[in-house]
Amino acid sequence: MLLPPFVRRLRLLSGLVLLVFVLGHLVNLAFALDSIEAMDRARVVLLAPWRTLPGMVLLSASILVHAVLGLLTLASRRSFALSRTDWVQLVLGVLTVPLLANHIALVGVFKTLNAQFQPDYGLLFAIFWKYMPANALLQVLAVVAVWVHGAIGLYGWLVLRPAWRRVGPLVTPLFFLVPIAALLGFAQGGKDVLVRLADNSEWQASIAANMSLITASKAQIETIRNDLMLGYALPALLAIAVFVGRAMRTRTQPVPLLYDGGISVSGKRGLSVLEVSLVNHLPHAHVCSGRARCGTCLIAVEGDAGALTPIRGDEAATLKRIHAGSGQRLACQARLTGGPLEITRLRPAYADASASRNPEEWKPVLQPVATPEGAP
Repeated sequence: MLLPPFVRRLRLLSGLVLLVFVLGHLVNLAFALDSIEAMDRARVVLLAPWRTLPGMVLLSASILVHAVLGLLTLASRRSFALSRTDWVQLVLGVLTVPLLANHIALVGVFKTLNAQFQPDYGLLFAIFWKYMPANALLQVLAVVAVWVHGAIGLYGWLVLRPAWRRVGPLVTPLFFLVPIAALLGFAQGGKDVLVRLADNSEWQASIAANMSLITASKAQIETIRNDLMLGYALPALLAIAVFVGRAMRTRTQPVPLLYDGGISVSGKRGLSVLEVSLVNHLPHAHVCSGRARCGTCLIAVEGDAGALTPIRGDEAATLKRIHAGSGQRLACQARLTGGPLEITRLRPAYADASASRNPEEWKPVLQPVATPEGAP
């Protein structure tokens, strides 16, 4: 949230690469509704780009960049004032690596170290549904976590684009259909594998031979998984500790703010005006969840201009795009350095993504917005 604009764009780009990678895997899983052989045939097309050297380099770089920038974003937050959607995306993002650790260790690393181990979908389904059923649950949770995390980010980016009115009706159903089809395929593939293990002795022997490789290398696979978890846990815990420390520290540096409607609240140095609104349960539009994209948190500020951080980067671009006037700021980017200040919210709390796509249509409501009766 507080990272430079080009870094946030890099995070977005890496996230898009990972979402395309995940989409290919989920579509591939859906082919199990036909047969496991259909999955293996589809894999040649859907996953082939990631098996090339450029594809592997791009994927590896995207994983590293997205993970590092995600933790840096977490560490840069200064308050617990997050929307439910942001909390869901944050928690799922942090949990992704632990949920996928076993799968990465076995399929991503072990097969590279052991040329004899070449897993196909039949073997993987046998592992999940017969030999290591606990991994099946982890795999389902991982699919849900990764897809929901990515879908929230993609929706938050697309919904603010002018093209959303055209692509929205096409994209929105896919957010639900893709994971549902993949999970149904996962269940059907597991059912088919269990039947084959019971009836096909030749195929059972092939699976057993591969399982013997896994059993013989169990200690090595566990070492890979543990190293992966340790390498991730240390920076993740550090990011969480910094986040909690920042959020707690700002509670000790009060700054008085007077909102439209005569509402007086106490903010904290380092918090954005939007965070102050959310902490104090004041209705305040913020469609993009504080990423300086939508402009719906627009405010007018009276007081010492030096009591807020200066306008930079994405905020300047968004203010220009929505034709903001003098003394107007994005509440999500204007951070308190002093006070007191008078704040007027210039968009109603019900403002939606159309206020970003077509700001000119919302000009008639650029006026002080009274807080509903009974609000704190």
